[in-house]
Amino acid sequence: MFALAGFLVFAILVAQFRAWLPALLILLAAPLSFGGGLVLLWLTGIDLNISSAMGFILLVGLTVKNGIMLLDAFEVRRAAGEPFADALAHAGRLRVRPILMTTGCTLFGLLPLALGLGAGAELQRPLALAVIGGLSLSTLVTLYLVPVAYRALRRE
Repeated sequence: MFALAGFLVFAILVAQFRAWLPALLILLAAPLSFGGGLVLLWLTGIDLNISSAMGFILLVGLTVKNGIMLLDAFEVRRAAGEPFADALAHAGRLRVRPILMTTGCTLFGLLPLALGLGAGAELQRPLALAVIGGLSLSTLVTLYLVPVAYRALRRE
């Protein structure tokens, strides 16, 4: 099911960007972000389970959303006639704040679950930790690695 979901997300991204390279870069940022979730689960001594797996699925959607926000701004700048490198830099400056704000809201919203506060929070703690660790890393990957890889792979 995870592979099918990944393929469907990739198909939607290719349709949106009308190119396979930006879709592939956005989608490849998701598995890279899994490292952050795995490290945070390991540091807290929590095993992988169904709840943490659900967190990783949620993480794919959040990572893809951030990538779409960045590369969509790039495509708008390119359509306006900006050179490739300038459009990429401008998109990064334009979208850094919305990406950081949505990430921060998600992280702070999951903080009570990650701390185990409230009734039933211990069941959802692995989900929250997987998302917090993964989203923290994926934000850096989206803001730095995706534009660098895009520029390296598509020179104009």
